Amino acid sequence: MHLINAPDVVPELSCYTTNLVAYLEPDDAGVKTRLAHAVRLAVRRDGGDLVFAQHTRVDDAGAREPLGYRGAPTWAGAAGELDAELARSGRVLAVADTFHLPWSPAHETAHSPHWLLLLGRRDDRWLVADHFCALTPLGAQEPFLGWLDDTALELALAPHSPWPAEIANRDRHALGAAVEPVHADLFRWLARGAAPPAPDPGAWTCVLPEVLERVGGVLAEDETAAARYGDDLWAASRHYTYRLDVLAANGEIGADEAAAAAVSWTELPKVVRFAAASAARGKPRSGLLRRTFEDLLRTNGKTGPEKEA
Repeated sequence: MHLINAPDVVPELSCYTTNLVAYLEPDDAGVKTRLAHAVRLAVRRDGGDLVFAQHTRVDDAGAREPLGYRGAPTWAGAAGELDAELARSGRVLAVADTFHLPWSPAHETAHSPHWLLLLGRRDDRWLVADHFCALTPLGAQEPFLGWLDDTALELALAPHSPWPAEIANRDRHALGAAVEPVHADLFRWLARGAAPPAPDPGAWTCVLPEVLERVGGVLAEDETAAARYGDDLWAASRHYTYRLDVLAANGEIGADEAAAAAVSWTELPKVVRFAAASAARGKPRSGLLRRTFEDLLRTNGKTGPEKEA
């Protein structure tokens, strides 16, 4: 059973934000527009690694407590907590592993954290929804809605750690700001009031031209960076394309400027993946990467936050 109309209901974003919007919208009808305004790529250094934040937080609107990670060391404990959260909230945002999701193109191929929704439980079966829809390097993923038995859900949510630094940082900042603890070695889900936001170490670069210059410089100079940060830049491409569509539809930015910027964002992940594959063959593409980021800088000059109405 598939969520046939999901792309019409939930924006096509990253697996984090797509299912975050689906989780929030029943109680927050304006979350799609707020997310468009919240899109703001930020970057900082953590030792030798780049850390990205894709947007400011949208889960704490009004008087709602913010979301945070919760975890349990055993499936029996996690299942009981998930069932209790279903009873409280009517749905649960849970953290799965793409390697164990039969509908994912990464099934039995690649491990990656992946948010999905639990919508109900009947005996030992769980109703699972995954609104994520994308053409990935491993193939196409379509939205999914179906029942998983207890054993299948235990496997889907089974912890996988340690993650590489770029994935761990992505996981930690998936809500738009650092959240601790992440509980990467436990069965995980998100719930309101789980923990206060983690202290922010600061030193973020948040103005888009400066972000693009900083990231473009790192990718041009470090032959491994395109492979390590490709998913972060793919997510940024999806988020900014969505932002441009919403703001142009609302008349907040010009349609022609939005279209030109969207083309450059769409090209970015293609170039980064090509550069990563080329570098792996011993042929770095620093010039191509620099030109791509220069094109982003040029086309986004009239669509930044300072240009919004």
